Amino acid sequence: MSSDTSPAEGELCGRTRRGRPPQMDTSAREAAILRATAQLLLEVPFDDVTMAAIASRTGMSKRTVYAHFKSREELLIRAIVDISRTIFLPLSAEDLQRPLRDRLSLLLRINAPPGSEATKLEFLRSIIAKAQTYPVLAQQLYANGRGALMGYVSAELSRAVEAGEIMLDPKEVDLAADMLLDMTFENILFPLLHPSDPRLDDAAVARRRELAITIFLRGCAP
Repeated sequence: MSSDTSPAEGELCGRTRRGRPPQMDTSAREAAILRATAQLLLEVPFDDVTMAAIASRTGMSKRTVYAHFKSREELLIRAIVDISRTIFLPLSAEDLQRPLRDRLSLLLRINAPPGSEATKLEFLRSIIAKAQTYPVLAQQLYANGRGALMGYVSAELSRAVEAGEIMLDPKEVDLAADMLLDMTFENILFPLLHPSDPRLDDAAVARRRELAITIFLRGCAP
C-alpha cells in the first residue's frame, strides 16, 4: 500500500493492481475531495471543515488531500465555487426561445443545494464574518452565485431590448438587472438577524419572484 493511501480510500477506487489495493486516478481523487468538502460545508460549522475532517470523510489521508490542494483555503474556494455554480443556472438553447417573462422566471429560480436551511444560513453567516480573513473565498462565493445570475439576467435584458420586448436604455441594463434581483429575493439581513424566525416557504418565494417580474416588466413595457 502506498504511504498516502488508506484502506478506505482503496474501497472507493475502481482499478486493481496486482499486489496493491485499488487506486483512484488523480481526477477521481480530486472530485471525491471536492464532493466531501461541499457536503461538510452544508452539514457542519465552517470552522469544523478542516483538512482532517475532509480526509476522514473521503477515507483518504491528510497527505493525499494536501497533494491535491496546497491549503485549506484553496480547497474551500474550489468547493464553494462548485456549490455556487449549481444555485443559479443559465438558460438552455430551448429556453432561450421562450418569452421574456418565462426566461426571467427560469433564471431567477433558486436551485438550493442539499442541507438544512439553518445550516446553510450559518454557512453564509460564517463566510460574511470571515470575509476579511478569506477575501478570495468570499468574493468567489459572490461572483459564482449572485454575480453569475446578474450576468445571466443582464444578457437576457439586453436581448429583450434589441428585440423590442422592453424599453430600457442599454446603458441601464446592469442597474435594472440588479434592481430586479433585489425585488425578487428576500433581504438576507432579515434571516441573518432573526435566525429563529421561519424562512419563506417555496410557495412564498415563487409568489415574490413572479410579482417582482410582473412589476419590472410593467415598468419597462414598450
